[in-house]
Amino acid sequence: MSSGTEAGGFIEPSEFHLYDQTVNDDFWRQVNHLRETCPAGWSNGPWSEFDSGFWFFNDFATVQKVATNWREFSSAEGAAPMQFDLDIMRMIPLETDPPMHRDIRKALNPFFTPTALKEQEPRLHAIVDRLMERCLTKAEGGQVDFVAEFTRRLPPLIFFEAFLGQREEEIGWILEALETLLLHPERALEVAPKLMFWEAEIIESRRAEGKRDDLIGVIAHLEVEGVELDERQRVETFNLMILAGMETTMGGLASVAWELACVPDVRRMLARADEKLLDSATDEFLRHASPVPGAARTAHADVEVAGCPVKSGDRVLLNWASANRDPKQFPEPDELIFDRSNAASHVAFGAGIHRCLGNHLARREVKAMIRAVCSLSSFEVEPGFAPQFRPSMARGPLSLPVTMAR
Repeated sequence: MSSGTEAGGFIEPSEFHLYDQTVNDDFWRQVNHLRETCPAGWSNGPWSEFDSGFWFFNDFATVQKVATNWREFSSAEGAAPMQFDLDIMRMIPLETDPPMHRDIRKALNPFFTPTALKEQEPRLHAIVDRLMERCLTKAEGGQVDFVAEFTRRLPPLIFFEAFLGQREEEIGWILEALETLLLHPERALEVAPKLMFWEAEIIESRRAEGKRDDLIGVIAHLEVEGVELDERQRVETFNLMILAGMETTMGGLASVAWELACVPDVRRMLARADEKLLDSATDEFLRHASPVPGAARTAHADVEVAGCPVKSGDRVLLNWASANRDPKQFPEPDELIFDRSNAASHVAFGAGIHRCLGNHLARREVKAMIRAVCSLSSFEVEPGFAPQFRPSMARGPLSLPVTMAR
């Protein structure tokens, strides 16, 4: 849906929404201008197929304030900037509040702590090496689409191999289904039921076995205040574990890869970087790229925010991308500054209790890719290449044809 803004102009705040084609085609220029001219305001734009009109907050301080106040700004009525029908599918635990959110996160957190993920490091690096070898082979004498062959494959392979014990050759149909859901959402009804039926089957197998020591076993026996989740809620939880970590991390990986392909000097510098600098660079890339542009909340109280008279029941958009380029929080925000002292304060993973459960895993995947790409002698895009982006919950180039060599 386009606002009809003239080429070269800026979208009117009253027409703004993150999936507007005008915003998508000129993303950072539009987002930065909106934050500087209207850090908070009301848009008449849509937030679901049937609903329109929402408050938006663009500056870092306000976004952080609202995101960390779940009592007054709830996720239980939906967290997507363009909301789908919660009666059909709810993203659990993202689209819940305490106590449900608290109990589910407490059960799932142990699988995604830095300590737990450290054990997966060898597997992660082996998968990265395997995919890089394929890319190098396909790039011999020409180009390879690094998005199709690497960034779109790494997150699902990590998840299914490391957390589910599934080999790549066993999950070919799942990888195809995920690709269809992400690239052709209009075909969701063709593939989503099959994926969810598989999710239900594997959950039920854990329940039948009484298995509780792996991620699926924990989901299969989830309880909230002593009451087990029903079958639909279990499937919705498992479904979010799969889809949320896929599209968002894929977008982040692709965006970082594009920036690396454009600046050889950065690659050469990071090739010599120690672990501390690589960690900082990973956060700075994520801040700069903001692969998840925004999230939604619903007000549960009448409250004034940044001068806006928010009423209970109003829809609110948190503009993570804009907040991550706020010069009041990040001086020279449009520049990549790898020793930025507060790079890790970004909101690329959200903020508050709903901050991304898998943020430590995503960081490791991005860092491993940076290390692998920067070890190459060549990783280039054609001069003037301009990637295409699709308006969605996660931003990232749809393709990235590169020449690359060891």
